[in-house]
Amino acid sequence: MGLVGSIVKKGFLGLAAVAAINSAYIVDQNEQAVVRQFGGKPVKVIVNPPDGADSGLVERLTEKYASEGVSISKGAGLRFKVPFIQGVINYDRRLLRWNGFPEQVPTKDKRYIWVDATARWYIEDPLLFLRTTATEEQAHARLDDNLDNMVRTEITRRDLIEVVRTDNRTMQVAEEELRETTNMGIVNEGRQKIVKDITDKAIDVCRQYGIGIHREGVLLKGLTYVPEVKTAVEQRMISERLRIAKKYISEGEGAYASITGDKNRIVDSINSAAYRTAQEIKGTADGRVTRIKSVFDRDPDFYGFTRRLELYRNSVNADTKMIIGTDNPLFGQLKGRNPSP
Repeated sequence: MGLVGSIVKKGFLGLAAVAAINSAYIVDQNEQAVVRQFGGKPVKVIVNPPDGADSGLVERLTEKYASEGVSISKGAGLRFKVPFIQGVINYDRRLLRWNGFPEQVPTKDKRYIWVDATARWYIEDPLLFLRTTATEEQAHARLDDNLDNMVRTEITRRDLIEVVRTDNRTMQVAEEELRETTNMGIVNEGRQKIVKDITDKAIDVCRQYGIGIHREGVLLKGLTYVPEVKTAVEQRMISERLRIAKKYISEGEGAYASITGDKNRIVDSINSAAYRTAQEIKGTADGRVTRIKSVFDRDPDFYGFTRRLELYRNSVNADTKMIIGTDNPLFGQLKGRNPSP
């Protein structure tokens, strides 16, 4: 009995060790888990929501699964379960990327554009995810079916300007140019409203599968005109720019003609005033010449005398000392007799 007892004891110790090992499990910081008993009945859910997740997630899930007797806890670390009876299923807790299928979508005003959407998602409710989706591959399939349809539906309900613009802000161009070149209508909602509508619907639908959508929402990462529309838009833009260029050229030529006309008028006025002044000076000079000639014709000797006096007055002052010869005409003038010719 001693040997048998020893074997049994070791067997119990070994079984206890295995049970102890099997009763502990670790939830990694990048994981969350669902604990189930035989038959698949869930007993515990460990959530580990990423940044940007619903802040009241634990409280909401606790209330949701209270009637099933499922406990909800949060955070990574070492945890325990009933060995051999309970099993653990782990899921990724990180944000995962969904990329939609780029497709050609018509807008409400019959403009075709290529649309490419994206979003970040995570497993919000591991238990519901297990029941409805089970794997990430299935989750991507559900996202493809639902989000692509939502994006297409929201865009087809709106005109092109609502999709490509976010608001009615004034572009950084001249007001007149903007008025002439942007005849696309008024933005009533804009792209932000479209993104919000898609995101709100996506959150409601994806929550049915235990999937959460990150708070940044479903984003339209690519909006491209189809070749036909792109060519038409480019041609219209070129035509508009050429028309504006012609308008500026016409305005420039008009301004040039106006400035040239003003310049010519000013030059003509200056030339006219200068000519008039020159004629007045010439007339004054001619009159003086005529008077001088008249005096000279009447008495040439007297005229010569007055001219010499004027010359002496301009060239001699009180301090001037002069040495004059007797044959100098000035000597004769100073002596009171006519100078020799």
